[in-house]
Amino acid sequence: GHLQKDCKKNTTASTSGHADKKPGASGRVFSITEGHAANTSGVKPT
Repeated sequence: GHLQKDCKKNTTASTSGHADKKPGASGRVFSITEGHAANTSGVKPT
């Protein structure tokens, strides 16, 4: 299994659960990804 301290290392790259700890970096990544996905598929992922 993965440890929570491992999650924190990868917060900006892969985990959404801890993303709120660094909204400057992670929030931007998720916003871009979500917006791009919506524009590409024509459907906003929920």
